[in-house]
Amino acid sequence: MLSNRIAVHHAADHLHRHVMRHFLLAVASACALASSATAQAPATGPLVLLLPSNTRATGMGNAWVAGRDETSVFYNPAQINPTTGFGGRVVRYGSDALLGTLANAVTINWLTLGWGVQLVEFKALANSAYPYTPSELTQDGTRDAQSLVVGAGGNFLIKKFRVGVGMKYAEDRVEAAINPIAAAPLSYIAPAIRKGVLLGDLGVSHALLSGTAALAVQNIGDDSRVTLPIQTTLGWARQMQAQQLDLAFAAQLSARRDWVGGGGGVEMGWGWIEGWSAAVRAGAHRTETAAQKPVAMGATLNADHLSLDYALEFFEGSRYAHHISLRWR
Repeated sequence: MLSNRIAVHHAADHLHRHVMRHFLLAVASACALASSATAQAPATGPLVLLLPSNTRATGMGNAWVAGRDETSVFYNPAQINPTTGFGGRVVRYGSDALLGTLANAVTINWLTLGWGVQLVEFKALANSAYPYTPSELTQDGTRDAQSLVVGAGGNFLIKKFRVGVGMKYAEDRVEAAINPIAAAPLSYIAPAIRKGVLLGDLGVSHALLSGTAALAVQNIGDDSRVTLPIQTTLGWARQMQAQQLDLAFAAQLSARRDWVGGGGGVEMGWGWIEGWSAAVRAGAHRTETAAQKPVAMGATLNADHLSLDYALEFFEGSRYAHHISLRWR
């Protein structure tokens, strides 16, 4: 009996050290990726393609190329997967910008299909140059603007590799800026903007090191009116259990033309009774501009059939973005 207790103690101690190594490695990787370079990413559009599409992912450095749920239609079509129930997501950027996200997925025999829509309405600055950056959503502008993406995709297994293909339409709309001086002739300070483009995504994922490795090529297209954020992203994610705790780790590296960025995060959850659980998470990523802060954090509360996710994103000048997802399971 004593020998069994000693064996259990050694196993628990080994598991604890193993978990802590993963935790410290993920934190160190996220911090290194976030601080590796400070050069601003080249200006690209439409704006909505540069914004997080998942509240949980936002709190983990937006490292979701290897994450798997219905919102993966915006990250990697190979990872689209249905979840139980229904819900939606809203994000508040400052006082003039509001974003909403809806997504769903279904599995039919060997094929998994998903769709999603994300729309942000904001006030653009009258003298701001297009294309816009995410940090401009937190500023007070005067021109009514919208950025929209509608996407769909599917995936299937080929010899233990999950392969996905997606298509989406993305568009920016901005009203014209008119000369506010009544005595002056009617004139446009800046013309109206409407730029839409059809894009494709490709992805693949495979089990690796007790987790999932994934590769995605996003925003494939050609449009002479705006530079597209065509990027290739490689990432890895893992979920595991350590005694009473549920742990998750994620990291990824993205490459565009003349720019490389990455991010990662960690999550720790605890369930104290069936149907009731909570989780906290933190992450970091390389931002599009210096006006965005690299660190983000979030939390989840699962209360029986109700699931609430929250994430906090930071910007310069003590500005924030509040991400909230609500799901009925």
